[in-house]
Amino acid sequence: MANDIKSGIGYIIPAAAVVGFFTTLLLGEYLLSIVIAVAGILVWFVYMLVMESSPPPNLGNLIILFGTLLSLGIFMGFGVVQNMWGGIEFQTEGALFALVILFFSILTGMLFRNQTFFDQPVTSAGGLTNREKQWVQKALKQSNEKTDDVEPKVIVMKQAEENIKTDDSTSHDEENTPYNNPYMYAYPPEYYYDDEYDEEYDEDEDE
Repeated sequence: MANDIKSGIGYIIPAAAVVGFFTTLLLGEYLLSIVIAVAGILVWFVYMLVMESSPPPNLGNLIILFGTLLSLGIFMGFGVVQNMWGGIEFQTEGALFALVILFFSILTGMLFRNQTFFDQPVTSAGGLTNREKQWVQKALKQSNEKTDDVEPKVIVMKQAEENIKTDDSTSHDEENTPYNNPYMYAYPPEYYYDDEYDEEYDEDEDE
């Protein structure tokens, strides 16, 4: 928030320079208009360094604007001369100098356009710029939203475990039945069953 206020106040300097440039240009003070154009951009840079405010994302466009104003002032001051009959004559040297200034200003402005590493100054908190902090916060917010949207999945394994336990218990009971245990009887089971049958047969005969 404080950085935005500093940047907003800093825009007053180039705006005042633009107004002063066109005012002096209309008054015919071409040399003064050149001084105002150069001083406006330089004072604005010094303000950003002193106040430690971040350069705006349209810094390249502002450099191109002030370069155009400077080349216009040079052309009007040194590229156009009024003759004795009230006519206008173009000076080749002044026009070429204004054209060179315009070329380098446009080249410099294009180099400073869309430069993400120069958008925000590095702060002391973790070495991250303000823009990088915004990216990190945005990524964390998106990850939190994704985790909230995903419903937890519960896999019920209780029934399967109970079935396994019942199968194990039944198989264990079948193995422990006395009929399946070969050590339960000293003699084969038929021996005991035959004695009971003989006793019942003898009792029937006695009656």
